[in-house]
Amino acid sequence: MKNIYKLGVMGIIFLSGCATNVAPKDSVKDAKTSAITPAKPSVQSSAVVRRLNDCIIKSNQSADALLVDSQIIAVTRNNPHAKALFASPDKLTDQQAVALTNYLAEANTCRPIAIEGLSPEMVTIYEDFFKKIDQVYADLIAKKITIGVANQERQLLIQDAHLKRLAIQSKKS
Repeated sequence: MKNIYKLGVMGIIFLSGCATNVAPKDSVKDAKTSAITPAKPSVQSSAVVRRLNDCIIKSNQSADALLVDSQIIAVTRNNPHAKALFASPDKLTDQQAVALTNYLAEANTCRPIAIEGLSPEMVTIYEDFFKKIDQVYADLIAKKITIGVANQERQLLIQDAHLKRLAIQSKKS
């Protein structure tokens, strides 16, 4: 079970590279399922974690994703460019902005899977995280902040969401 949790956390960390629009909620579906579904767990099932990881892997394989990971945002674990990206004083070029926008559109498709099966408190944490990370990406694309600042802000948002997730899980234990 710990491995599933770790895998889920890693998936969420990778998912944090995801992008701009949160899919709209289907209130009719929510009303129907909430009446018959027991309280949602704070940790996803292994099937959901596998689907999330598959989605993330797929979104990280495009040419745009490779450019983003090497020149803009340290998305992958053990990224050899991470140190330079965190310290970069550069703002995005037009080509990089297009690549980041394309990558984020693809990576964003993983968001609904990331919150699937989570408790309402956990969903709130993720939606808040998505809103804040979207603003960082918007500022980066608008050339309001540098690549280094975006990476640093992204990392702080990931850490904050992780701490909030752990706090909720420890409350339920």
